[in-house]
Amino acid sequence: MHIVRKPVAFNIEDPDQLALYEHAMKRTNFSAYIKRLIQRDMEGVSVKRPILETQEVQTEYFNDFI
Repeated sequence: MHIVRKPVAFNIEDPDQLALYEHAMKRTNFSAYIKRLIQRDMEGVSVKRPILETQEVQTEYFNDFI
Protein backbone atom coordinates (compact mmCIF):
# COMPACT_ATOMS: atom_id res chain seq x y z
CA MET A 1 0.00 0.00 0.00
CA HIS A 2 1.36 3.40 -0.97
CA ILE A 3 0.32 6.39 1.17
CA VAL A 4 0.88 10.00 0.14
CA ARG A 5 0.93 12.64 2.86
CA LYS A 6 -0.07 16.25 2.27
CA PRO A 7 0.41 18.30 5.43
CA VAL A 8 -1.77 21.30 6.15
CA ALA A 9 -0.25 24.28 7.94
CA PHE A 10 -2.25 26.74 10.03
CA ASN A 11 -0.86 30.11 11.08
CA ILE A 12 -2.44 30.30 14.54
CA GLU A 13 -1.42 33.96 14.86
CA ASP A 14 -3.99 34.72 12.14
CA PRO A 15 -7.47 34.78 13.76
CA ASP A 16 -9.17 33.34 10.66
CA GLN A 17 -6.75 30.44 10.39
CA LEU A 18 -6.91 29.86 14.15
CA ALA A 19 -10.69 29.52 13.87
CA LEU A 20 -10.25 26.99 11.04
CA TYR A 21 -7.70 25.05 13.07
CA GLU A 22 -9.87 24.98 16.20
CA HIS A 23 -12.88 23.80 14.19
CA ALA A 24 -10.89 21.06 12.46
CA MET A 25 -9.42 19.85 15.76
CA LYS A 26 -12.92 19.08 17.06
CA ARG A 27 -12.96 16.10 14.67
CA THR A 28 -11.69 12.76 15.89
CA ASN A 29 -10.20 11.88 12.48
CA PHE A 30 -8.72 14.95 10.77
CA SER A 31 -7.65 13.01 7.67
CA ALA A 32 -11.11 11.56 7.05
CA TYR A 33 -12.69 14.99 7.65
CA ILE A 34 -10.49 16.65 5.02
CA LYS A 35 -11.14 13.82 2.56
CA ARG A 36 -14.92 14.25 2.99
CA LEU A 37 -14.57 17.99 2.35
CA ILE A 38 -12.60 17.27 -0.84
CA GLN A 39 -15.21 14.71 -1.94
CA ARG A 40 -18.05 17.19 -1.39
CA ASP A 41 -16.12 19.78 -3.40
CA MET A 42 -15.64 17.30 -6.25
CA GLU A 43 -19.36 16.47 -6.20
CA GLY A 44 -20.27 20.16 -6.24
CA VAL A 45 -22.12 20.00 -2.94
CA SER A 46 -22.72 23.49 -1.63
CA VAL A 47 -22.55 24.33 2.04
CA LYS A 48 -25.53 26.08 3.58
CA ARG A 49 -24.50 29.21 5.41
CA PRO A 50 -26.40 30.29 8.51
CA ILE A 51 -28.79 33.21 8.15
CA LEU A 52 -27.43 36.36 9.67
CA GLU A 53 -29.31 37.69 12.67
CA THR A 54 -30.22 40.90 10.80
CA GLN A 55 -31.77 38.86 7.99
CA GLU A 56 -33.87 36.94 10.52
CA VAL A 57 -35.11 40.15 12.08
CA GLN A 58 -36.05 41.56 8.68
CA THR A 59 -37.92 38.37 7.73
CA GLU A 60 -39.86 38.39 11.00
CA TYR A 61 -40.75 42.05 10.47
CA PHE A 62 -42.06 41.39 6.96
CA ASN A 63 -44.06 38.37 8.11
CA ASP A 64 -45.69 40.43 10.89
CA PHE A 65 -46.43 43.20 8.39
CA ILE A 66 -48.28 40.89 6.01
